[in-house]
Amino acid sequence: MKKRVLSILLAATMVGTMIAGCGNSGGNSEGGSSDSGDGEGSSITVLVESGSPAEALANETAADFEAETGCKVVVDAVAYTGMYDKLSTEIQSGQAAHDVACMDFVWLAAFADAIEPLQDADTSDFLPTLEESGTIDGNLLGYPMWTNCKILIYRKDLIPEDQVPTTWDEYKAMAEKTATGDVYGTTVFGSGSDAVCSFLDFACQAGAEGLVFDEEGNVNITDQAYVDALDFMVEMANADYSPTDSLATAATESQELFTNGKVAMQINWSHQYPAAVEALGADKVGCAPMIAGSAGIGATTGPWYQCIMKNSENKEMAQKYVEYMYDHNADYMDLTLKIAGRTSVYEEAGQEAGNEHTTAVLTTLESAQSQPRPMVSTWAQIEEVLTGVVESCLGGADVNETLESAQAEIEAIGK
Repeated sequence: MKKRVLSILLAATMVGTMIAGCGNSGGNSEGGSSDSGDGEGSSITVLVESGSPAEALANETAADFEAETGCKVVVDAVAYTGMYDKLSTEIQSGQAAHDVACMDFVWLAAFADAIEPLQDADTSDFLPTLEESGTIDGNLLGYPMWTNCKILIYRKDLIPEDQVPTTWDEYKAMAEKTATGDVYGTTVFGSGSDAVCSFLDFACQAGAEGLVFDEEGNVNITDQAYVDALDFMVEMANADYSPTDSLATAATESQELFTNGKVAMQINWSHQYPAAVEALGADKVGCAPMIAGSAGIGATTGPWYQCIMKNSENKEMAQKYVEYMYDHNADYMDLTLKIAGRTSVYEEAGQEAGNEHTTAVLTTLESAQSQPRPMVSTWAQIEEVLTGVVESCLGGADVNETLESAQAEIEAIGK
């Protein structure tokens, strides 16, 4: 998923003492190799999203990793919008500009042939759905860094704990009950990829089996679950208890309304909870698992993975690095977004005040209807079609006709 929330970059303060044994280095961001033969001075280059938790933790741990292995970590930070193109160019050229790349899981299918599969990785502590969403053709392509899903975030001073909604009907009723002249009951995401994820969230809850594609690979977006999901979104968007500009509303806009006291509750990405607590205070903000439709609780996920590039000249050290970072997965909880990728990390974090979102995420992801978006190389094009579906239906188009048209478009795009 595409998050552009800025995180605080933490500078590493420990000076690393280099030791021998790093071996051949991969190319660095300046295109050179610094192998000196005995390991000292060698490096691996890691591609991260600039301003993200990945950049923060890569910088924070670089000195310790060098002290432990003798291998320097060169962090290449690139804006999200440029990462895909940079990886594509590198892969097409056949040159190892990066040994390790931090990837949004929606890219894995496109780059699968260029990623070195992990061997004998222990996946027992992966958060639910993360082994599935990181595996293509039986190959696990990376260690999870973090995942995100939407949960219910609400105003504790407006909604009593024993009345927190758990179903679609309860959610609509509470939105209507809490709406006043100054406060909306809730919001609806009608803009961009956030709108697509909301659509798929509700389709999960309505009983979708396989998102966009079924088990046989057939496009399934005309199934009743998708009709019900869009009908639910349209009903809420047209109600007096939600803002009239749903087509311009995504996660950021919803969070701004919430933290400005203009919304009683929202279904938003879990990292928005600690941010809302910081803005409004723990006494005013609560969170709960995702709401349930006719098939139960369900959500689509937004994981990132740390992957070893197949063209790396130093795969052994790249392997040590991704394992090292997985071992330090709990450190992501100290950064701005407060999300991670290991079940044990979430279980431990959930015991601390301010981390209640981790418990809500665990409950949501453990639900049978939670599932990843399709692992296809054409996701970018498919997402554009689905964005148009949500926008058209919220704008008044017929739901069934819109889905039938979109199915034909997606079938033409293929996987």
